Amino acid sequence: MDTRKQILEEARDVFLQRGLPGFSMRTVAERVGVSATALYRHFDDKDALVASMLGEAFATFGSYLGRALGGRTPLARFRQTGEAYFDFALEHPRDYELMFLTNCTELGFKRISTEIEERSRPTFEFLVERVEECMKARVFVRREPREVALYAWSTVHGTASLWLLGQLREQMNLTAFRTQTVLTLDLIERSLCSRDVPRRR
Repeated sequence: MDTRKQILEEARDVFLQRGLPGFSMRTVAERVGVSATALYRHFDDKDALVASMLGEAFATFGSYLGRALGGRTPLARFRQTGEAYFDFALEHPRDYELMFLTNCTELGFKRISTEIEERSRPTFEFLVERVEECMKARVFVRREPREVALYAWSTVHGTASLWLLGQLREQMNLTAFRTQTVLTLDLIERSLCSRDVPRRR
């Protein structure tokens, strides 16, 4: 593993484990096993380091969403977008927590909050596009696409977050949770689809 990648991984762990009080360039350097001076050769300051962490996380997330474009129909692409969201949350839980479960403004990272907003916008627009094409194909009832996208996102996000934060661990194992994600996506579809249109994927 190259030094820069190692720094980003250790920095993410420090940020999530210790929060702002324990997050410093020196702390990250100690975890990596290099001097703080060496760390500054790769990143100008703490904000730049966190911004890079977010950039890497959103790039990975975007690659997951991109898989949905292989769906054969608008509904299939919408469905696969939801599946990709769950896959990313389960396979990259630390990135997911950094991106969606950390209030950077509250922690004092106002610049990073702006970074999150800017980087998350394209991923939300991707979902809006999937909703719009389902409406154009008359698979979904015509509504405001952005409101529908927000509804779908908040539902999937809520389910994923309940698992990652541990609220569901006593009720189900991972296999059962995967079954729950299928039900979640089924219910979202049923709430959005036109009754007189077959739901073909």
